[in-house]
Amino acid sequence: MTAYKIFGAGAGGLYTAWRLAASRKLNRGDTIELIEWGNYAFDGAVNPTRPPAGRICTHHYKGDPAQSYVELGGMRYVQWNPDTAQGHQLVTKTIEMLGLNSLVVDFETTGNPLFYLRDRRFYGDDVVNKSVKAPYNTGANDKPSDNLATHISKLMTGTRDLRTRAAQCEFYSSGTLPKDVNSFVYSKDDVVGNVGYWNFFYDQAGNEGYEYYGDAGGYTSNVIAWNAADAAIYNGEFAPGGAFKTLSRGYSALFARLYYAASTEAFNNGINFTLTQNTRLHSIWLETIGGHLIPHYRTAPASQPFSAPSAPLTANYVFLCMPPRSVELVANATRYLDMTGKVDFLNHAGVQNYLESVILQPSYKVAMFFDHPWWTSAKFPPKLANHVYGPTVTDIALRQVYYFGNNGTATPPVYGLLASYDDMEFTTFWQQMQLSGKERRKVPLSQDYQPLLGPAKAPAEMERMLRLELAKVHFTKWPPDGNQVPPPLETSFLNWGLNPFGAGYHGWSSHYDIGAVMQNIRTPTYMATGLNAGVFIVGEAFSNDQGWVEGAFCTAESVLVDFLGLKSIADTSKYPLICKPSAAAPVTS
Repeated sequence: MTAYKIFGAGAGGLYTAWRLAASRKLNRGDTIELIEWGNYAFDGAVNPTRPPAGRICTHHYKGDPAQSYVELGGMRYVQWNPDTAQGHQLVTKTIEMLGLNSLVVDFETTGNPLFYLRDRRFYGDDVVNKSVKAPYNTGANDKPSDNLATHISKLMTGTRDLRTRAAQCEFYSSGTLPKDVNSFVYSKDDVVGNVGYWNFFYDQAGNEGYEYYGDAGGYTSNVIAWNAADAAIYNGEFAPGGAFKTLSRGYSALFARLYYAASTEAFNNGINFTLTQNTRLHSIWLETIGGHLIPHYRTAPASQPFSAPSAPLTANYVFLCMPPRSVELVANATRYLDMTGKVDFLNHAGVQNYLESVILQPSYKVAMFFDHPWWTSAKFPPKLANHVYGPTVTDIALRQVYYFGNNGTATPPVYGLLASYDDMEFTTFWQQMQLSGKERRKVPLSQDYQPLLGPAKAPAEMERMLRLELAKVHFTKWPPDGNQVPPPLETSFLNWGLNPFGAGYHGWSSHYDIGAVMQNIRTPTYMATGLNAGVFIVGEAFSNDQGWVEGAFCTAESVLVDFLGLKSIADTSKYPLICKPSAAAPVTS
């Protein structure tokens, strides 16, 4: 009998379990064990602490599914369009196959967002109509900041047609700056993937141009010194287009259904399916048994994640469906074990180099619930419509605000607000307010696993700061008066920068062949030994779609198709699941 061990019950782990169980490739009596450090509210879970799963968390007021909700993790996907080959094919297909199409609703962004930048309030249309200029000392301040980003991207992509994923993958691997690039710093033959986006943007637009796009774009993670080839696509004219969608019950509903489907398919096909929660992968290595390298691992209870590990266990196939920080925590524990006669593959220099090919981008989300939608009558209200939730964009610690409103069925209605959606250095502003002004820290941040436990109640100081900043954005009173925003019914936060996630999303670092990393990091044992010992790394971090569920699904699908012989549910003729390396890059998987 074959044993499949899946560590991590987030998007990648659940998808892997479901596809294996439904594949008809497994034999009756085979086992699939889904092992999760947290305790998600899957069907049959005992005393779960939060909704499913991973970096998806639909948070309902008072934890009541009938009440309104705010998404405190990933919150939407891009519907697949087969005519243009744009969007998220696997997420769209999975929702269809799971029978969830009836729950699909729009999740659109406004074309006329409210901005609060450098103490100025204005709307996007004000800039488009030339009635105001953005408060930045740049010649681009009379146009939307996206125009500037598209221009910067064009200076890197030149005349190339990069609308398809295949063309984009080739650009990531070998694209060079155009012959007519005008730069004091860079040359026409420089590989774009070896350039930092922040560096090139500053070189071309100066500090004020850079600050304009960095502030008005809403995501600080989009303008850091990440891989300029990837950034040129993501922030430019070839960014994936399509309609944003979600599920009417919240995005967590997809992952609750994925778990149910995996367990049901396993039962119907005679496969032993087990969910083991509150259990962490402690360490992993290879040992030779009968002339074959066999994965060995130890687990530890969530209550003592760094101590009391189990006796060594084995499996035929191991899927590490975890973000890089979680993998590194396993590698840290493994490197201090006695590895005599064993293979510590995660600490192999090549594997470590590729694990560090992505930049961890912390993010922070705060949900507030009110008894009325006060923002609709504010001096500066957001321009919303049916299934249009925002955002409002600021340069203060709120960064972005989304207005979820009343999306529950309970009465009286409750109105949800994603009061702060921020990333990178802005997360530290709120992190320091997780404890009240009267508390000393008793648990080190490195051992604060709040994202696993679920949304935490905000201290009074954090709540008042949120009200103060929201008042500053939506009203004009000076000095700002936080009382213009009513006291909320509830305020909760999730800090995705904490362990074991370490980030809300990830970005490719420069100086890496993205295609080579995508291909090879999937099989770390091959990188370390030249032999595929059945251990795979899966997750959005090492994908074409970083920050999206689609990325986790695509890496999982690529492993299942390439190494376990499953037939893909995707049409990959114009949609490669992951990139291929350049001709000069080594293929080690």
